[in-house]
Amino acid sequence: MSQNLTEWVDEQLRETDLDDEAALLVLAALERDEALDGYLNDGQPVSRPERSIAVGGPDANGVVLTSITVEGFRGIGQESELRIAPKPGLTVVAGRNGSGKSSFSEALELVLTGGTYRWTNKSAEWRDQWRNLHHPSSKVSVSLVEEGVGPITVSATWAANEKSVESRSVKAQVRGEPQVDGIDHLGWRRALEQFRPILSYDELGGMLEGKQSELYDALASILGVEQLGDAVKRLKARSDVRKGPGTVAGAKRRELQARAAQSTDERAVEAARLLRRTDPDTAALRALATGGQQVDRGPLPGLRVLATLSSPEDLATAAAVRRLRDAKNGLADAGAKVSQRNRDRLKLLEQGLLLHATHGDQTCPVCRAGDLDASWAETSRELAEHSRKQFEDVELAHQTFEHAFDALRRLLQPPPAVLRSSPTQSVAAAVEGANEAWSAWSNVSVSKDADGADALATHVEASLPSLTAAVTSLREAAAAEVSALDDQWQPLAGAIAGWCDEWESWKQTEPIVKHLQAAEKWLKENDLRLKNERLAPIAAQAREAWQRLRQESNVELGGLELTGTNTSRRLRVSGAIDGEPVGSFAVFSQGELHALTLALFLPRATLADSPFRFVVLDDPVQAMDPAKVDGLVELLGELSRTRQVIVFSHDDRLPAALRRSSYDATILEVNRGSNSHVTVTTSQDPTIRYLADAHGLIKEWENGNLSEDDLRRTLPGLYRFAIESAAKDRYFATQLQHGASIHELEKVWTDTHATKRRVNLAIFGGQPAEHLAQAWSSPEHRKAALGIAASGFHKGLSGWVDPDDAHYKAKRLVDDIRTGAK
Repeated sequence: MSQNLTEWVDEQLRETDLDDEAALLVLAALERDEALDGYLNDGQPVSRPERSIAVGGPDANGVVLTSITVEGFRGIGQESELRIAPKPGLTVVAGRNGSGKSSFSEALELVLTGGTYRWTNKSAEWRDQWRNLHHPSSKVSVSLVEEGVGPITVSATWAANEKSVESRSVKAQVRGEPQVDGIDHLGWRRALEQFRPILSYDELGGMLEGKQSELYDALASILGVEQLGDAVKRLKARSDVRKGPGTVAGAKRRELQARAAQSTDERAVEAARLLRRTDPDTAALRALATGGQQVDRGPLPGLRVLATLSSPEDLATAAAVRRLRDAKNGLADAGAKVSQRNRDRLKLLEQGLLLHATHGDQTCPVCRAGDLDASWAETSRELAEHSRKQFEDVELAHQTFEHAFDALRRLLQPPPAVLRSSPTQSVAAAVEGANEAWSAWSNVSVSKDADGADALATHVEASLPSLTAAVTSLREAAAAEVSALDDQWQPLAGAIAGWCDEWESWKQTEPIVKHLQAAEKWLKENDLRLKNERLAPIAAQAREAWQRLRQESNVELGGLELTGTNTSRRLRVSGAIDGEPVGSFAVFSQGELHALTLALFLPRATLADSPFRFVVLDDPVQAMDPAKVDGLVELLGELSRTRQVIVFSHDDRLPAALRRSSYDATILEVNRGSNSHVTVTTSQDPTIRYLADAHGLIKEWENGNLSEDDLRRTLPGLYRFAIESAAKDRYFATQLQHGASIHELEKVWTDTHATKRRVNLAIFGGQPAEHLAQAWSSPEHRKAALGIAASGFHKGLSGWVDPDDAHYKAKRLVDDIRTGAK
């Protein structure tokens, strides 16, 4: 876990095909809100992390327990104190059910974590019975020591008549500093969630039987990857804000499409077609909405034509009628002056002039009496010129008449094509009326003469008003229909035009949203991968712990893997029963589930990153068979070499297994008397055990059951163990009170080999000047006991030394060490 998280992420990013924009968003999100917003909003650069050098060893301060004091809480009445040596080691707090021992563990859990797992699923009535019935006041006080800080006291008190366990006053005090409300200032809150050092019996039984998501979260919280989860939340929050307009615009598009689809207006029909696309053509939609684009299908084009349809103009028609009548009258006047006979005579005269001009003078071939000579030709030319002039006026009158007749006739065109059918039912009657009027107007048959001209003029004047009225009515009906359609279309058109602006604005934002979502997706996928990478060493420790605990179980524990996301997250366990693969907790017995829970809990609670150097277990041996209890002793014994391990147990199998083992342990007995008076006594600790074993050997020798040689060879070793055990207890207790490091104390103790020098550590905190050490060890009992523990350990107890006297002096030296006598 030593590699910097940001470095790990950057390393993975360099090997992925994630685009640069999304990769930079990932790195910015890992930093803080300001870095991500600065990059998104202001384009502030994001720098890639530089490779750091991993530093080994524990990072957190060490915290150990020194005592739990309880008054008026659960099974404890008047104040009772449970003292614990503040050093690595195994302490068993034993007592029958109802003795009050679990009240100590519950009090510890309540004060440090703010609640107890045991109470979580209990009824309110059960939780309300937290006050002891035999004592009026309630208080819990937990004393601890933290490296570099010193003694710390955390307490919870309740008002005299308070019924709710939640209504407590919690205060914490570091020695030499003012008392402060709560424990947040101690910096333990997060660590208590991640590395929870307390495991109650109820939690032991329920951890694997509860929700898989809760077990997933419990393990995930210790892996040091919450920064990834925070980054995912940051990216999602920015993505949600930015994609909001797109989501709204998308919903509005669907709503507009539905509205448009309900209309028969061809503009709406076209809009509905365009809006069916998830990314519509906004230019086409806007042109449609603003009228910049006209549709060429549906009723509207026909209605627009009808709304602008015009009938023959009144003035133009009247003028044409007037021209025809004037032409007819002009023709009549010209015809009155020139008869047809005169026109024929002119033609004959023009033929005679032509004959004379061609053949010269001669007798008239018609009358055979007159001569066609030069005089006649002269006179005849003048007469023909005069006649011809009259005839041209008549011809012009004829032409004018014909033109006027044709011009008026051309006005009588058949109905336009637009009147062949109606675009909508609402104007069908008007279209039919106009069509009939127009047909009546155009359908007339007359001759091209004076009578025909009169009939044509009369027809035009008679039918034009009806045609004009019908067309006007149609035009007004069509215009009204166009207006009605426009009234229906305009609100939708306005909404579509406004939506186009919103959508185009969103399209400018969409790329960054896609980058944010890609970054979020990448982090989610790699979050799970990283969790499992960091879970691997914990899983390995869990397998080692299971190997010790499972003893005769035929269940083998394989891999542990965090899987799923959101509500589907779970811990997948692989293993085998008699070689057959399994992948479920269902195959475990209750005892095996307890053992497996311990195997998972202990690596989690003892990670180097945890500031807590203590582990508290409440009744872990319940449902365990004897073989598993022996495995538990072995596991806890090894753990107690570096951790302060406190085990509450009502089952004598654990103390019995400890007595059979080679592991040193302190056994405290809790007893409850009348009125909930709870006492704690030491039934065994390593120092007392060694002295008791030595005294027992002496009694065996006195009774003739042990040879003197065996006695003298064995006693010095037991006295040495007793003296060094007492010295270690005092050394750790006094030095931790001054904020010393457990890690350093362990190193100093391990590097100090001679018993006398270890005693110096206990009395002086280090190696004093020689004269001070000599002065302290000069009393006869101290000098003798130290000599026995030193030289006697290798050579045995000298023959001149009385065993009972040696025992007496060793016990006095132990007492001096424990009290710190000078």
